Amino acid sequence: MRKLATTTLLALSLTFAGCTQVENTLSTWAISAERSLANLQLKQVVVGDFTTPYLEGGQGETVFLIHGFQSNKDIWIRFARQLTKHYHVIAIDLPAHGDSNILMDKNYSIPEQAKRVIAIMDKLNLTQPVHVMGHSMGGAIAFHVAVMAPNHVKSLALMSSAGVISPQPSELSKLNQQGKNPLIVRNEDDYKKMLAFTMSDPPYIPSPVIAKLTREAIAREAIATKIYQEINLKYSLNPEEALPKIKVPTFVLWGDEDKLLNVSCTEVFKRFIPQAQVVIFKGVGHAPQIERTKESAQAYETFLATVKS
Repeated sequence: MRKLATTTLLALSLTFAGCTQVENTLSTWAISAERSLANLQLKQVVVGDFTTPYLEGGQGETVFLIHGFQSNKDIWIRFARQLTKHYHVIAIDLPAHGDSNILMDKNYSIPEQAKRVIAIMDKLNLTQPVHVMGHSMGGAIAFHVAVMAPNHVKSLALMSSAGVISPQPSELSKLNQQGKNPLIVRNEDDYKKMLAFTMSDPPYIPSPVIAKLTREAIAREAIATKIYQEINLKYSLNPEEALPKIKVPTFVLWGDEDKLLNVSCTEVFKRFIPQAQVVIFKGVGHAPQIERTKESAQAYETFLATVKS
């Protein structure tokens, strides 16, 4: 059935490519189908000035997923599908990301977003410590949550995480020094380049979904530029002081071909969080949960099995 649905969507994609309304409809259908397969339901919560949509499903201990810059809750769908069989999964849209409302007058530094995540956890009545995983910018937010509200975190997982300076400069940092930023999308060509820069081995994504994501990324140029400026490390906790405060079981997952955040970051996290378990995938870029979905989920579940109840 899934193969038939995918084939049908591909045929429709080729037939109606370029028609915005049809592309949006097909994209919405495709994402809804993926959510259903992952046993995830769309919900939302209002915290402060932000309406935060989130995906929730499964039963068991809670795994709380935080996406990265220019991303949203749906980046976790296929990864979460592997987890909802044994865990209660929540994947949020960070404020000013995904389908959350955008407020240009707010501050989106890592500590401020961490405070909002803590408020979201409280609003969702997560009274027991949860397993927190963050990807990229979301990783930095996740370890800030672990430091700022340790009673909320049972274990910490950092996937291609921002928040530290890598011993070996990344390609992104080199481009930034030249005044270039491949993560800011201004046109269709920028989006294609951004995908190629981000992932070494991307999966098939239906063209209507790509078209819709491209339009959304272009529309986000102003807020994306603002957020990128405000997630600067100078506005965050000093990792040399903050990371050693993390005492919970910690898992670090990376791709050895990550162009955004060099894999040598793992050395920094291991140095300051000695209990951290580190897994590095070969031939993988910045998004292991998309490029190696099953392997990433299996590695994470193996880690979770070591965390005492």
